[in-house]
Amino acid sequence: MENSGLLRLLCVASVTFLVHTAPSRSVTDDIAVLKERMDRQTLATTALRAKVGDLEQSFRQSLSLTSQLIKDVNQQLTARSTSVAFFARLDKSYENIGAWETIVFKTVVTNEGGAYDGTTGVFTAPVNGTYVFYSNIMTKEGTSIETSLKVNDINKLYLYSGGPTGFYGPGSNMAVLNLNSGDKVKMVKHGPWGSEPFYIHVNWSTFSGFLLNTSF
Repeated sequence: MENSGLLRLLCVASVTFLVHTAPSRSVTDDIAVLKERMDRQTLATTALRAKVGDLEQSFRQSLSLTSQLIKDVNQQLTARSTSVAFFARLDKSYENIGAWETIVFKTVVTNEGGAYDGTTGVFTAPVNGTYVFYSNIMTKEGTSIETSLKVNDINKLYLYSGGPTGFYGPGSNMAVLNLNSGDKVKMVKHGPWGSEPFYIHVNWSTFSGFLLNTSF
């Protein structure tokens, strides 16, 4: 009898302990809901960060494109406002110019833009574009001379000047060339061809050019 009573007491104590120690259903559900909300918030934060990153990249690209556009516009405005034109002639005759020697037209009449150097006889293109060049070379009677226009030491145009006895012989030619900024243009004695002495007359020999239009 005593044993059965003791057993009842133990059962009641066990049930009471389990009731007081087991978590309630409402607390478990609340924890699950909070965890679900936290997971959704984490996903939302990750997505927002990705969107912010995309916006930052788009902004940087837009800024780069804007900077390039401003640079291009400034270049176009500068080029359009650039006036390039020159005209020069000799300050004295060449009595016998050497093969491939640069013909230096030292008397500069016009030099808008300052692209022609009268001390060297070299024209330097200030901008990319299409240029027009013209030269007239006159030599003595009974002689002949070949000259050429060089761009960066490459022949682009040839002239032949010569005349019979009793007449001075002129020769002229014109070239339309696409040049890049920095290209060098000059007139030279074309090799050893012609008949010596290779004479170039001061008053009738000229070199001129101008910018027709710009390009990019």
